[in-house]
Amino acid sequence: MKVFSRFATAGALVSAMLFSISAFAAPELSLEVKAERDAKVTDENGKTTTKRISAESASPGETIFYTITYTNTGDEAATNVKVDNPVPDGASYVDGSAWGDNSDLLFSIDGGKTYKKASALTYNVEGKTRTAAPEQYNAVRWVVKEIKAGSEGSVGFSAIVK
Repeated sequence: MKVFSRFATAGALVSAMLFSISAFAAPELSLEVKAERDAKVTDENGKTTTKRISAESASPGETIFYTITYTNTGDEAATNVKVDNPVPDGASYVDGSAWGDNSDLLFSIDGGKTYKKASALTYNVEGKTRTAAPEQYNAVRWVVKEIKAGSEGSVGFSAIVK
């Protein structure tokens, strides 16, 4: 399975007023996504260890670890930044694996159209409301409260290849 991550980028425009030569201060955000998997590596002494490597391919049952690193190279803090990442087709979200400091965690079961806290993520079947199970999550959103100018941070989650 090829591992691709698409995500909504969070950014800000530096705007200049017409007939003005000065620009306003603004955050300037960039994101980088890493998809990795564990692999057994044997060194020259025959010692085998587990190491994280790029997940350019994966087999059923393998866990892929996604890390999204965000950087604010602007001169102003960014607040309430939404960082979205889908769970790839052919994979299932690993319950409890999402992490991210200074952020609220939300999930989607409709391909990223809506996001809610896990406990509020429901759907209807034959007139009955049911709470979504983690394996039904198909996108993860972090709302990062603040990314200070000149700083970076990261968020992430894991998924198992089906």
